[in-house]
Amino acid sequence: MKKYIRKSLAVLLVITMMSGVFGCFASAYEKKYEDYSSYVLLGDSVASGWSDVEERETRFVRVEGSYGAFVADDLGVDVYHPMACIGFRTTDLRYIFEDDYEADRFLFYSIGDDEMAWRIPLIRQAVAEADLITLNVGGNDWGSYVGWHIYEEIDRFIEENPEFVTQVKSYLENAGTDPQIISSIIDIAGLCGALPELLQILPQALKQGFENFFANWNYVVEDILALNPDVELIVIGMFDNMVQDQETADANEAALVKLNVSQMIVDYANTPMREGAAKYGYTFIDPVGTICEQNHPSIEGHRYIADRILEALPDMNFPYTDVDRKSADYKVIEYMFQNNLMAGVSETEFGASQPITKGQLADVVFNVTGAENTLSEADAAKNASLFEVAKTGFNMIADSGAGFTSVIKGLVMTIKLIFGSLQNVGATATRAEAAVILKGYIDLL
Repeated sequence: MKKYIRKSLAVLLVITMMSGVFGCFASAYEKKYEDYSSYVLLGDSVASGWSDVEERETRFVRVEGSYGAFVADDLGVDVYHPMACIGFRTTDLRYIFEDDYEADRFLFYSIGDDEMAWRIPLIRQAVAEADLITLNVGGNDWGSYVGWHIYEEIDRFIEENPEFVTQVKSYLENAGTDPQIISSIIDIAGLCGALPELLQILPQALKQGFENFFANWNYVVEDILALNPDVELIVIGMFDNMVQDQETADANEAALVKLNVSQMIVDYANTPMREGAAKYGYTFIDPVGTICEQNHPSIEGHRYIADRILEALPDMNFPYTDVDRKSADYKVIEYMFQNNLMAGVSETEFGASQPITKGQLADVVFNVTGAENTLSEADAAKNASLFEVAKTGFNMIADSGAGFTSVIKGLVMTIKLIFGSLQNVGATATRAEAAVILKGYIDLL
């Protein structure tokens, strides 16, 4: 067993060097989008295009430089409905879509009830008639909700610290709406010596905020799908707004191990969104790495989110009728098709569940690298195991010239892909599994 592990690790270390060659591959492929005639933007201040550095109206209007405007223009939609508003929570959306829903005292906190009364029918109609909907909401459910809760409770709990009360109220009145409110209030409390009093309020407020969001999420999705069951629904997750320049984004992405408490909280908050994608069939996008001005995306950040949305939309050129676009493998297989890396077993079938042969795998590696396919006909006809999928790639690419960082990153990925399931090392790999492994190498770059 030890001999096998030593040999395998040695092979894996060299296999990872193949990852460097994928960077030279480029494609002129042009994706074909469905004809989306009506696009509805739903969400909070992030979706609305709110800016931390420029004063502008963003409630229910088109904002140039926002991801909604980018998507609408890139798709050439006939009608764009920006139905996003600062302060919106899942609670607000449930009230909009459900006749009998009883909201809390913070309903439409950033906009008047009178205005929302005439907007609600318009939002429902737009959602019912939409071809595409993007939904971005959640930060206010726990971040801003905590701030609002503290704002109402602060006088009663902290009667002997007027400096803290004054500073927090001033901050909340000018901070907008975002999850960063929590850490900012804690910082103010520490500076003013009011942290013990704050801790009387904070835990319960956080608990209520997260519980409300987790309880409401599925209802919001079901409300939208009840109005429009066939709509293309894209859900954009929450993100760590501490990434405020490209250098930081690149450094975060390059780090193999990074303890990021803010990102951990965001990942936890995104849990119901991720789980709902499998349950309801919508597409979830994790916009980690979005560049922000302060608490909200910059124009570059909005462009980044828009590009993730466009990537997630189905490609109308995709020919394989045996691949369900809601399946876990669809995007990988779509990528292989778009970049002419892996052909189907026929013009209309990919054969995802069929075992891959060494010859088919060698063809894929040849398409990417230009390395010569030297397999014999007998070897080419053999089915490849999961381990051989990686090993064959190494044998085809003897000298990649990859740097040390690529080697280490490749090793981490390969261990996850292969040694994470040792019991399957000898099992025959399917064409879909091979595509996933190869795409994993490409993503390292």
